[in-house]
Amino acid sequence: MTRRLLLLLVLTLAVGSSVAYAASLTVSSWHLWAGSQALTKATCTITGAQIDTDVQQKTPTTSYGTATTLELVPSGDSPKEEQVFVQFDLSSCAIPTTGGADSATLSLYLSTAPTTSFNYDATRVTSAWASTLTWNQAQTLTYAGSPTTSPVGGTTSGVQISFPVTVDVDSFIKGGSNFGWRISDTGSGQNAVKDLATFASTDSGANVPTLTINYEK
Repeated sequence: MTRRLLLLLVLTLAVGSSVAYAASLTVSSWHLWAGSQALTKATCTITGAQIDTDVQQKTPTTSYGTATTLELVPSGDSPKEEQVFVQFDLSSCAIPTTGGADSATLSLYLSTAPTTSFNYDATRVTSAWASTLTWNQAQTLTYAGSPTTSPVGGTTSGVQISFPVTVDVDSFIKGGSNFGWRISDTGSGQNAVKDLATFASTDSGANVPTLTINYEK
């Protein structure tokens, strides 16, 4: 009889402990929510640069910030090289910093194509500049270590040259410093004839530079 009572007591304690343990395994209802949330996609196109200009090696202290064209000559044509600078104000797009850029494309209208195909290097500028920028001043700016993109332009006039710059614009949106890009060509050029590419500037009033951003909000 004593052994039976002891066994009954052990079983009772075991069941009680299991109930107490089970009672402690509560899960709040918000942990069990299952659903989906659709992300909203949007596009913003900035028409016209905040500032754009070109700088010319042959006139190293002259500014071309109000010109209607942006001229580019390869570095192989030194001492006649020319480079383009362009920067956009992203504030008009009101893109949330949490959204970022799905894609971003800088477009320049090639009004006069060169006689040989250029590789247009778009390199992010990492220090401030103004529309009064000169060749000498451009040599003191800082730049990203390598071009963001290098599209081939061809020899046909009247076309848009597209520069995929998603990684840079995504950085700008999320708080990175936005000083735009330098457009240049490190090709050999044709020194004897000064092979030249001409883009329409913001001051041209037509076919101006644009920056198109696809993003989430």
